[in-house]
Amino acid sequence: MIYDKISNWKTYFKNPVFEEIFSELKKIDLNTENGNYHFDKFYFKVMEYNTKVEANIIESHVKEVDIQILLSGNEKIKMYHDSDLTIKENYNPESDCVFYNAVGESYTDLILKPNYMAVFFPSDPHHPQFLVDNKIDFLKKIVIKVNVELF
Repeated sequence: MIYDKISNWKTYFKNPVFEEIFSELKKIDLNTENGNYHFDKFYFKVMEYNTKVEANIIESHVKEVDIQILLSGNEKIKMYHDSDLTIKENYNPESDCVFYNAVGESYTDLILKPNYMAVFFPSDPHHPQFLVDNKIDFLKKIVIKVNVELF
């Protein structure tokens, strides 16, 4: 997992495709319609939702890495070790997701906010959508999906 300012992306990503990714990212704003935006070697999922007191999606991926970015709002994302999870739904190659149930505590929580990025690799089960400071927030979010082989 990586958590840092978006402006530091070159510290982590050396493949030339990331020049294109972060150039295209600059074109996305609060007015961008929700949906999937496909490019040659990556795609953006633009979405909106409210944070929750109790969130129910714990997931990891196999073929893709998530680069998660907020355009508005704040979101707590809980991180788990595999040993603190049981599989709820086996791997689905179409969605590139494994879904889990927590049987232990998260090992850390990160607060995602605008101008920051959270990068989740296949070894990073993550549990998004939680409210921050007991405040439900409306989020505009981009999840950039990049094939793991480009890292």
